Amino acid sequence: MFASTSNQTMMIRANKTAARSSSSSSSSRIQNKVTFRKRQQLSKNNATSSEFSSRVIDSSFHLKREKEASVAATTTTTTKASNNNNNKRQNVIAKAGGGSIAEDTSGIPESERFDMSEGTNKKRWGMVFALFVAFVLCNLDKVNMSVAIVPMAKSFGWTATQKGLVASAFFWGYAFTQIPGGWLSSKYGGKAVLFYGVILWSLGTLIAPWCATLGMAPLLASRFLVGLGEGVAPSAATGILAKTIPPSQRSKAVTATFGGLDVGSLLGLLIAPPIILFLGGWQAVFYLFGFLGFAWGAWWWLGFANDKSVDMKETAAETAKAAGGLNIPWGKFAKSKEFWALMVAHFTWNYFSYGLLAWLPSFLSSALNVSLAKSSFLSILPYLSTVAVTTLVAPITDSLENKNGFSRTDVRKLSQTLCFGGGAVALSTVGFIVSKTPAAAVTNTTIVMVMSALAFCFGMGAWVRTGLFCGHQDLSPKYASIMLGVTNTAAAIGSLLSTFFIGYFMELTNGSWAWSLFYPIAILQVASALIFSALWKSTPIDFDA
Repeated sequence: MFASTSNQTMMIRANKTAARSSSSSSSSRIQNKVTFRKRQQLSKNNATSSEFSSRVIDSSFHLKREKEASVAATTTTTTKASNNNNNKRQNVIAKAGGGSIAEDTSGIPESERFDMSEGTNKKRWGMVFALFVAFVLCNLDKVNMSVAIVPMAKSFGWTATQKGLVASAFFWGYAFTQIPGGWLSSKYGGKAVLFYGVILWSLGTLIAPWCATLGMAPLLASRFLVGLGEGVAPSAATGILAKTIPPSQRSKAVTATFGGLDVGSLLGLLIAPPIILFLGGWQAVFYLFGFLGFAWGAWWWLGFANDKSVDMKETAAETAKAAGGLNIPWGKFAKSKEFWALMVAHFTWNYFSYGLLAWLPSFLSSALNVSLAKSSFLSILPYLSTVAVTTLVAPITDSLENKNGFSRTDVRKLSQTLCFGGGAVALSTVGFIVSKTPAAAVTNTTIVMVMSALAFCFGMGAWVRTGLFCGHQDLSPKYASIMLGVTNTAAAIGSLLSTFFIGYFMELTNGSWAWSLFYPIAILQVASALIFSALWKSTPIDFDA
């Protein structure tokens, strides 16, 4: 029994062991299969990862190559641009005396075209002040005869025709030197031409009393000399400003320079009568003003005529072009719409300004019943308005251009529109008032209204300094002088025509001041303002191209 039990027990244990062995073997086989499959999957993953990494590396390589190529191209372009700028800057050289130079189309900053140091800027604005004084003297010597002619006519017994000859002799000389003065300024520099112009007109002024004692012909010759000298002044000054003043400061400099004309007219009307009355008669006016001109000449020659530090520098290419001589491109001028805009505006400006200057005293006396003494005083008021507004024009336009985003073209158009548009409104108002008010019905209120409108008209005229008179320099610093000479010739013709046609219209209209003096000028101003706005751009033009 014990043996049987033992055998059974052994058999059970053997079966369990076999079962365990079988289970272990089966488990081992399953584990091996799982391990094999994991290895296969891992191998596939590794292969995929390796392929992806290879692609990423390859892509990164190509990106790197492209980036390097791009950087190389950019570097090359930058280097070329830098070299070009360096070449331009290295080729900038000083130009002496405000002579003939080409347009500033090189793209070089004005800080490199001009010496902008504090000391040089002081010299530059000292020169502008000297130009201002020159134009004060210019109109002093123009106005002195209009005041002195009354006692002179009494002393020599002149007729009205002879008085007219004396008055007109200046304008014949003035018109004669407009284009020659521009050509001389372009060729030899405005500084020298202005010096000799001032000396010439001061000589003509100084010898006028002596010439008057010799006879009518010598006196006419002396006034002709004054006109010759003053005729070169606008062109010479324009050339100087074009070649010494940075474009960003041009409006202020031009306004200051040509504002001397208005100050000269006002000052002459104020001081000439006391000089005649208290300082030795009519001869004293010519002696004093002539001496002042020679004193100015000494100041200019010693202080500014030979100073090169304020001049614009030019490139080697511009120097070579200038060395080839000065050939005026008349055909290019004629094809430029901007040049014609300046021509029309200048003609209109002189037709307006000289027409009113010649006929205003007669209008005040005839239409408003103002006495001659009171008429002289009232004639000063419009010029006072011009001088007052002139002090505001330059700061306003500088602010518009440099701080408020206006382009130079916009500033020129705005200035000329205010000048002619405001003038047209004021003159039309005066015309309406006088057409509705007979001379017998004029009251003090009428006079105040008319003079207020005229003062507004002349005040708006101050904007011409930052419009028309900056335009020649905007277009071409090189040819600014000769262009102003041409347009000022047209303006001189406008001056002569205005004095004639106003009288002619007076006959046609039976003495209507509105349709003879005010409405025609207003119509001309509106037309000119529209033409200027349509044609003008301040973009520099290379007339030598």
